[in-house]
Amino acid sequence: MCEKDIHIYVIVGIELYSQMNRNYLKSTRRTVLKTLGGAVTVGAVSGVASAGHDDDHIVPNGPWLTGEQEVRYDGFYDYEELVKRLEQIEQNTQGRVSVDTIGQSNQGRDIFRATVGDGAEDVFVITQQHGNEPTGTEAVLTNLLSLLGNNGTVAQDILDELTVHVVPRVNVDGAEIPQRYNIDSDAPARDTSEGFFTAGSEGVGWDINRYHDPDWEESRLYQNYPDEYPENPIPEAVAVQETVEAVDPLWIADVHNQGTYKDDDGDMIKSSIFWPINEHVEEGPQNLSKQLCRVIYDHAQPFGYANITQYPGGTYPGIARNGYGLRGLGSILLEHRAGVGQKSQGHLNRLALEQLMSIFEATADGSLYNVDPTAAEDIPERGDWHYKSLPPE
Repeated sequence: MCEKDIHIYVIVGIELYSQMNRNYLKSTRRTVLKTLGGAVTVGAVSGVASAGHDDDHIVPNGPWLTGEQEVRYDGFYDYEELVKRLEQIEQNTQGRVSVDTIGQSNQGRDIFRATVGDGAEDVFVITQQHGNEPTGTEAVLTNLLSLLGNNGTVAQDILDELTVHVVPRVNVDGAEIPQRYNIDSDAPARDTSEGFFTAGSEGVGWDINRYHDPDWEESRLYQNYPDEYPENPIPEAVAVQETVEAVDPLWIADVHNQGTYKDDDGDMIKSSIFWPINEHVEEGPQNLSKQLCRVIYDHAQPFGYANITQYPGGTYPGIARNGYGLRGLGSILLEHRAGVGQKSQGHLNRLALEQLMSIFEATADGSLYNVDPTAAEDIPERGDWHYKSLPPE
C-alpha cells in the first residue's frame, strides 16, 4: 500500500515531462563516452544531514511487520502470473511491447525479455536477480511496460529515440521460494575466497549477481577451479550477459531491494543508488553512470518520502554494476526498501517507476549528458540500519 502522505505523481501525460531536442544516437555514443570526463554543468550540491535523534526515531514510522506477522509474498507475481502478465501486456499494447525468451533456468523456467521502442539507442533494465527482492519486477509489470506500450505522447517521445529492453525477473527459480539464490542442487557451500558466492549449505544455489565477469577466465571461480568450471555455471547470469552483449546498450540498470535504513536526521531511506567503482572501469562509462544516478536523485527530490542515498557498494567485478561498467556501458544499481513483504508496495512501485522514467527521458532528450558527473558524489551516503522492536498485534 502507499503511505498516505506520498506525493509522487503518476506519469500519464505530456505535462509531466519537458520536451527537449534529442540528438545523441548510438552512432555517436562512443565519442560521447570518451568525452564525459570533462562535462561540468548541472547538479546541485546537497547539504550534510545533522545528527542527534535517538535510535528509535525514524520518519515515516512504518509500515512495519508487527508481532508474529510473517513476510508475505503472495501478493507478488509468481511465475505463472508473470507469464500471464507479460502475455497480457503484449496483447494490450497490440505488440508494441514484444516478449521473447533469452534463456532457461536450472528448473526449466523461461527467462523473459520485454522490448519496446524503435529508437536507435538501446537501454537495458534487469530486475530480481535475487529471488526475494521483488520490487523491480512488480514495478515493471504493474506500471512501466504498460506505460511505455500505451502509444501515448510521453512514451512515444522516449521510444522515438530509445529501444528499451527489460528482463523483468532474472531469478525465475529463486523467486518461487523465495530465496536470494538461484536453485542448483550441485552448488557448493559458500566460500567467497574461492569464488563460491553461494548459500551457506551445499545444494541450495548461487548468487547470480556475482557472476557477471566480463572475462570468465579472469573470474575468481575459474582462476581457482578451471577444470571444474570452464564456463560460467549460472544460466541466469549467462542469459543476461549474452543478451546485453548482443544488444550493446548505452546503459544498464539493475533493480534490487535492501533493508530499512535511515539518515542522520532520522528520515527513512527509501532507495539507494550507485555506479561502478571497480578500478578498471574507464572514466567515460563511470561518468555516464554517475550522471544517471544524479538524474534519479534530482528527479526524486520534490516528492514526499522518496529519500535517496548512495549505496555502499564494493569493487568485485562479477557484480553486475561493475561487470557491465567494465564492458564499457553505463551501469547503475537501484536498491529499494524491503523486509516488510507487501506493505508499502504501491509506494515502492511508484518510486521505481519514477526513477526509471527519469533516466529514459533524460537519455532520450539528451539532458543526461549535461549533468555534472561529479555531482553524484554529493548524493548523501546511506545511513544506519534501523531495527524496530514492536509488540505483538
